[in-house]
Amino acid sequence: MHRKYNSMPYTIHYNPESHIIEVKVKGVVNRDKFKEIFSRGVQLAKEKNCYLFLNDFREATIEMSTMDLFNLPEVLSNISAPLGIQADRLRRALVIAPRDTRDASFAEDVTVNRGQHAKFFHDVEEAKKWLLGK
Repeated sequence: MHRKYNSMPYTIHYNPESHIIEVKVKGVVNRDKFKEIFSRGVQLAKEKNCYLFLNDFREATIEMSTMDLFNLPEVLSNISAPLGIQADRLRRALVIAPRDTRDASFAEDVTVNRGQHAKFFHDVEEAKKWLLGK
């Protein structure tokens, strides 16, 4: 599945070899774009019965307020619940650029504190290892 909206291209696909949904995002990302990406990803998760996500945001510019970051776990819950998927079933590894570390640390803390599984990385291979429990 490949989508391009407003100058922000992203791809979402299922990797059957690793049983991971892989998301790659470029360009500017705001709250609405995150919701769009989450929604399409969770739909694919249900279709493939796969709840491991490798999200690559290294080429993205994240433009979200502290409140947007704080609300991300609730947003994900609101998207996944109508599809019969509890957000705590999803395991998300997010690969980011070093410039986004401070905001990512806050977002990770909020997410984990709400019982969801997310961890931020700078290295794709480390993210995959975490997803697969290696």
